[in-house]
Amino acid sequence: MTSSDLSYLSMDKEDQQGIPPDMQELLLTFTDLFQKPNALPLSRGSFDHRIPLKEGTSPVNLMPYRYPLRYKNIIEALVEEMQTKGVIQNSSSPFASPVVLVGKKDGSWRLCVDYRELNKNTVKDKFHIPIIEELLDEIASTSIYSKIDLRAGYH
Repeated sequence: MTSSDLSYLSMDKEDQQGIPPDMQELLLTFTDLFQKPNALPLSRGSFDHRIPLKEGTSPVNLMPYRYPLRYKNIIEALVEEMQTKGVIQNSSSPFASPVVLVGKKDGSWRLCVDYRELNKNTVKDKFHIPIIEELLDEIASTSIYSKIDLRAGYH
C-alpha cells in the first residue's frame, strides 16, 4: 500500500494514538479487507458483469495506439505484473480496446483502457447515477466516514 492508502495497519503505535481503541480492534479484525487484490474476484454466477450492446453491434476491436519504446516497455511490465498477481488474465475475446499510460503524482504509472468506442455501442442504463447533492442529503446525519482505496476495483 502507498502512504495515501488506508493503511492504519502499518502505522506505528505512536501514529495509532489518535485512533480510538475500538476502531484499532476493528481494523485488526478485518486486515484482509485492506490488502491489495491478488486474484480475480470469485464468479458470482448470474451476477457476473456483462455489457449489453445495442442491437446489431459487432465487437469493438481497435488497434493499439503507437507509443515510444520507453512507454511500450512500461505497459508490458504493468500488464505482466497484473497477470502475475492474478488481477487480469489472458482473453480470447473478439473485443479489444487500446490502452493509455497515465502518470500518477508519485511518479508511477497507471494503465487506463480507452473504452470510448465500446461505450458508444452500450445500451445505457435506465437508472442514472445519483446526483451528488442528493447523496449528500442522504448522509447528512452521519458522523463517521472512511476512505476506501478504489485500486482493488479499478481493473
